[in-house]
Amino acid sequence: MPSDLLTERAPVATPRPAGAHATERGLPRFETVTLAVYALLISILSVLHEPWKDETQAWRLAIDSHGVADLLRNARYEGHPLLWHVMLQALGHLSRSWWAVAALHVVIACVGAWLVLRYAPFTRLQKVLLVFGYWSAYEYAIVVRPYGLGMVLAIAACIAWTAPRRRYVWTVVCLALLANTTAIGTLLAMALAGTFAFDWAWPDDEEGRPSRRTVALAGLATLALTLLVCYVALAQIRPPADAALQANVRPPLSRWDIATIPTFELRALMPVVRFEDGVRWNQPVFEPTDSRYDLALTLALAGIMLAIGLVIAARRRVSLVLYLTGTVGYLLFFSFVFPGASYHHGYLFIVWLLSAWLAWSRPPSEEPRVLRRLTSVIDRTRPNLFVISLIPPVFAAAELYAADALKPFADARHAADVIRDHGLADAPLISIVRPHAQSVAAFLDRPVLYPLERKTLTFVYWGPPSPYRATLRAADSAATSLLATHCQVVLIASRKNDVSPEIGARAHLLYSTKGRPLSGDYYRVWVMSAPPSARCPRDAARP
Repeated sequence: MPSDLLTERAPVATPRPAGAHATERGLPRFETVTLAVYALLISILSVLHEPWKDETQAWRLAIDSHGVADLLRNARYEGHPLLWHVMLQALGHLSRSWWAVAALHVVIACVGAWLVLRYAPFTRLQKVLLVFGYWSAYEYAIVVRPYGLGMVLAIAACIAWTAPRRRYVWTVVCLALLANTTAIGTLLAMALAGTFAFDWAWPDDEEGRPSRRTVALAGLATLALTLLVCYVALAQIRPPADAALQANVRPPLSRWDIATIPTFELRALMPVVRFEDGVRWNQPVFEPTDSRYDLALTLALAGIMLAIGLVIAARRRVSLVLYLTGTVGYLLFFSFVFPGASYHHGYLFIVWLLSAWLAWSRPPSEEPRVLRRLTSVIDRTRPNLFVISLIPPVFAAAELYAADALKPFADARHAADVIRDHGLADAPLISIVRPHAQSVAAFLDRPVLYPLERKTLTFVYWGPPSPYRATLRAADSAATSLLATHCQVVLIASRKNDVSPEIGARAHLLYSTKGRPLSGDYYRVWVMSAPPSARCPRDAARP
């Protein structure tokens, strides 16, 4: 790799505020071409991508809630603030189609790519690797969840803070919105708020350092505002006492769990997934197994990546503060509070990105002197290390791009097509597995009966837990009751939680997922028919 590509600097070392290029005609060619290729790529894959159950849940909950008050009641069990749901509900007034949601998400991803290409204080190579990496080009661009929106808002907050003329209002607005995207977005907003406050109170430019009185007053105001924003966000996140989420209490950590804490960082920076009977999304290669040898190797790689992060962030003290607080905070959160999945762990990569952004947004810090001495020794190495750290996510993106284009990500839309093709689109739908049934019903534009809860909805109402055997008994009873007024009833189950032998003896299997979708979700569709009668002729009783 040519060294000039690694050490090349952007024309301007600091982010450029909007409106600073009034004399320029449009975007520079590099930014225009790169953004166009990126938009085309994610647009094509978004069309090929089959939505997953978590994607359809947020969509149907938002568009089928009548007003913000109803949305607030229905979303109490989701464990997320309302910003994403409010955006989907507003979009639902224009179109209830899934493609409108997918288009919105593509636009959000493109905004994030444009911000990086336009304002990031990186070389062109670094920008390209960032834009086409796993998190920017797949996980937070193709899979329609609120995490991509959080990434864009975090980048926008960093741009506003590092602008030549600092944008305090826009920084606060972006952080407030970020805190209302997801629970982990709230944590990132808190880390950024603390980092920016530190940078304001102890700037690299000692002449611009505020007085102690100003720092104290501004610190109190910042603390009060941060607590207010966090209170609003956490009030939306906290589920009711009867929520199923309350049952997901993390068990006490074993010594093995404690030993694996640093590996979360490796999963974020090297998000390559397993290949066992096909690509396995959300199952990273570097997740430690029961082997001590594998754990030792994974910990060694994680230690190397953490050290590289320290080297990159050590250029400026503000970037070092963000890297330490954000990384340590997320590692502790994922270890002791909520283990999360790959799309949660990606926020460790966002901390990595923003730390590098802050590190190169200004000249190196002169104080403390030990930091400056360390910086001067490794200054030439740092850009190369950053480039190297951005290469694994690009390979991971290529891996998932190829897999998602060739294989279904999920199978709900196809299961719905099978039901529709057999003339059962209007038949009552009964849920054996709540999220699976919801996702299939979403593409039939029909509500589904949750028999144990005795609710008929287009989304899952995550109230009390739904025990499997109790659900089977309730489903059998509900199907029997519905067959008194309907010729056929459709039951939606999964391979792991299928219908009971009693139901299976009275029904026939209409469809079962073939192969292995990337999400690992298997669907099984059963049909129960009423006995032949004048109301239900024999030919109509079988699809």
